[in-house]
Amino acid sequence: MAFIRYFIAVPRIILNDQTCSQTDKLVYGVINSLSNNKEYCYASNSYFANTLSVKEKTISNSINNLKRKNYIEVKFVNRQRRIYLNNKVVSKENSKVLEKNEDKYIVKNYQDKRKEYKRKNYKTSNNLIPYWMEHPEVCKSEEASPEEQAYMEDLLKEFKED
Repeated sequence: MAFIRYFIAVPRIILNDQTCSQTDKLVYGVINSLSNNKEYCYASNSYFANTLSVKEKTISNSINNLKRKNYIEVKFVNRQRRIYLNNKVVSKENSKVLEKNEDKYIVKNYQDKRKEYKRKNYKTSNNLIPYWMEHPEVCKSEEASPEEQAYMEDLLKEFKED
């Protein structure tokens, strides 16, 4: 079985924004992660709620708060909600914060890496959003069978012998 590592990134300006709740910051991070292959994310409030273990109303409030602060833009195309990151606001604000800290290279490096990732993955991937992200129900954990447990114990024997 392959393990997939999944993480989110939240810009420092949003992390330091005292008017954003922890959920707002996590929602922004998930939107950021889901927007890597396209310039937008179209996850539902239900998806965010399940991913972050909160209620859909909490997600709705967070999205509205992020919109109000111009961190994201929400548009509807063919009845599908698209959530765009407002990189101009985030980059501009991050630049102001980083100028004070004299760490200007971080914003440029972040933007360059994001562009490189988009370019690289756009060329190599026909399936832009992994199946497991669109259908989280396929990622349910199951108890290992006795045969699988015995096999794992056998593999781990050399590490357990102390």
